[in-house]
Amino acid sequence: MNIEITTGMDADNLEHQAMKIDGKERLFVGPLCECPEDAIIGRDLVSCKAVSSFMREAYEAGKRGEEFNVIVAAEDAS
Repeated sequence: MNIEITTGMDADNLEHQAMKIDGKERLFVGPLCECPEDAIIGRDLVSCKAVSSFMREAYEAGKRGEEFNVIVAAEDAS
């Protein structure tokens, strides 16, 4: 299982991150200062259910003998 976490900055110099699992974008996390009313579980906050789902995928990949690789990179500024 390959996890790629890409970090970037928005126009207000606030950090956001995207996570891909085996090349497929699965999660985006960004600041909620413009819409704090969206900061609820199941809307723009990551839920424990989602985290446990990612954990299950990693567990199943390990059972299949896959390596667990995490790559953290900055967003391409071009």
